[in-house]
Amino acid sequence: MDVSRTIRNSTSLPAPLGLVAGSGAAMALLASYWDDSWHTDKGRDEFAIPPHLLLYGGVLVTSLAVVAWGLRARRSYGTARRTLGDPALLLAGLGGISTLASAPLDNAWHELFGRDAVLWSPPHLLAVTGALALSVGVLAGLRYTTGRGAAGARLIAAAGVIGALQMPVLEYDSDVPQFSTALFLPVAALGVCLAAVMLDDLLPGRWDTAKAALAYTALRIGVVGFLALSGSSLTAVPPLLVLLVVLPILASVPMAARLVGIGALAPLVWWPVLQLQGSVTTQVPAGQLPVSVMLGATAGALVAWVHGDWRAARSGLAAAPRALVVVAILAIGLGGLPGRAWAHDPGQGIEVLEGQLTVQRAGRRAELMFTLPAPCRTLDPVRTVARRAGQSRSGPLTASEASSGRCRLSGTVSGLVPGRWFVYAELRDGSGRRLEAWLPVTDDGTVAEDRPLYEPPATSAQGAQILGGGALSVLVAGLVLACIRLSKRVASGRTVGRPACSSTLGR
Repeated sequence: MDVSRTIRNSTSLPAPLGLVAGSGAAMALLASYWDDSWHTDKGRDEFAIPPHLLLYGGVLVTSLAVVAWGLRARRSYGTARRTLGDPALLLAGLGGISTLASAPLDNAWHELFGRDAVLWSPPHLLAVTGALALSVGVLAGLRYTTGRGAAGARLIAAAGVIGALQMPVLEYDSDVPQFSTALFLPVAALGVCLAAVMLDDLLPGRWDTAKAALAYTALRIGVVGFLALSGSSLTAVPPLLVLLVVLPILASVPMAARLVGIGALAPLVWWPVLQLQGSVTTQVPAGQLPVSVMLGATAGALVAWVHGDWRAARSGLAAAPRALVVVAILAIGLGGLPGRAWAHDPGQGIEVLEGQLTVQRAGRRAELMFTLPAPCRTLDPVRTVARRAGQSRSGPLTASEASSGRCRLSGTVSGLVPGRWFVYAELRDGSGRRLEAWLPVTDDGTVAEDRPLYEPPATSAQGAQILGGGALSVLVAGLVLACIRLSKRVASGRTVGRPACSSTLGR
């Protein structure tokens, strides 16, 4: 009797639970893009908006499937300690806890440090990497699952891994970039390389990675269809299938070389796809391509080094020191990112008035008109501002009395490059409080809506924010590295009967 196989079968994630977990991940993926569009179109709202409920509902469904898996595995392990020592189960559990905990943590972050609506803020990245750990843990648990539905469950879980690793470029995909466009393609390439190495370890079939990319592409097409039907701002469909099919085609090539090649190829494949979807996604100037290719290749080399695919990595630093080096690099990088967003759902504060805001854009110029139910003597116009991808353009804002004691603010701003810009009217009231209102506008578009004039929350970049961001960044990097190491262990067959309490994830 094969005892190892018996233990493996009794502690693996059953296919039905895997399908439930995958369904929750698909719900969360759809909700993430819906949430982004919601904030782009409508701004900040209450927590209990439909996208948030669907997002955390999906994570909860997946987490409950993991809990059921853990209860089943406990019957085989005999004790809670040994059950929690299962590396795949432990990582999935930590991922679910991290993702669910990120919601109140993010709210507390906003309360303490002010506006912070960028996806790359530490609490948001913790949610993303928590979702990654949850998906990787589930996929590792399905590695040896057999029977009806097992293959489908693996593909859905693998699509969840790809989705989590592409989430950092969501705002670029949806043409609401918060940082320079020079970062778009290198970050996307890093996500592809991480997905390639993890899925190559965790999926049993040679072509399963390509099938997972196809499943993910189908999900993204479904997301676009849903957003279109709901009248929301759209997002792009990335060329993941083209890139990840390279992995099995070049199966005889060493993994390190494949990762460097995929990293370098990613920007070259991505760029023309962006041109085809130019109306909904961020355009990267052709002049940035050479640097993007070099950074993409560097990302592939870094992933290969952490994964242990370079000969120097195998004979030099052990896995744990390599991991610490990368944690330090990522923590410094993430901790140094700006802590606030100056466009795209800018964390509205207390609403003061509501008025009719119209923004009309023609080429490089935008005109703003904002009519408020208050006399002009109570308002002091400051300026018109347009923001996008770390850029800011400003222009004049003037006030004139309208009928029935209403005040009409008019402004213009010039120098706008193609893409979606967020146009603001900034003013002060009689007591000197800063007030603002905004609308997003695309190329040659006109938008007219009732929008709130609100007092923007105070911002602060104190030492506590830096320390907190650094600590969360270490957790983010640690979760990513744990995913890589678990994938490696699964591929080498070292997870069965080796509880994490005696053989750590980073070993």
